[in-house]
Amino acid sequence: MNKAPRLEPVHIRGRLEFARNNMGRQWNLVIFSDEKKFNLDGPDGLNGYWRDLRKEPRYFSRRNYGGGSVMVWGAFSALGKLELRFVSKSMDGREYQEVLSRSLLPFLQRYRRLQVVFQQDNAGVHRSKRPRRNDPDFVPMMRWFEDHGVDVLEWPSRSPNLNPIENLWGIIVRRIYDDNCQYQTVDELKEAILLAWNSIPEEIIQSLVDSMQNRVY
Repeated sequence: MNKAPRLEPVHIRGRLEFARNNMGRQWNLVIFSDEKKFNLDGPDGLNGYWRDLRKEPRYFSRRNYGGGSVMVWGAFSALGKLELRFVSKSMDGREYQEVLSRSLLPFLQRYRRLQVVFQQDNAGVHRSKRPRRNDPDFVPMMRWFEDHGVDVLEWPSRSPNLNPIENLWGIIVRRIYDDNCQYQTVDELKEAILLAWNSIPEEIIQSLVDSMQNRVY
């Protein structure tokens, strides 16, 4: 179980301002996004996690030299889930733009008649002004969004608990590591993640979107 980030007064003020500015927002038209790492050997934070006290605790073994892992980018809205993307663990702005071009832009085009808003947190890659490698054609992220007509929702810093996709990741973690399941290869893990992602029903997605009203108040 990951610890919540420490909130300084400036972060608390930012969250309050976010709540005031978004009380009347149509959350059904917001796309929530995030990255998540999955391990071959089991979920992160195994020393502390929530479990049903009526059931036996789960134990995961670790390889001596550590197992592999994969990083994914995912997004969803009340309109549906976007195509899940596997990304590098050190994704830079250029790769992020490629991910958005393949998953976000087609989704927005499909619903171009609606005023859909895109949510992302304040990770450096989401607002990068330059790539990590020499790339003279790179466009800073915020200009890239403007050029492609993407309306980005201002998100308060250190507020992962406001993002309902964190709950969706939790559901997927429980599914792919059910019965202490571990994986021998990255391909096996990827297949399990995709299966879990694609099998999430619309009812769960809608309930997560509906929860935003209580998260904000």
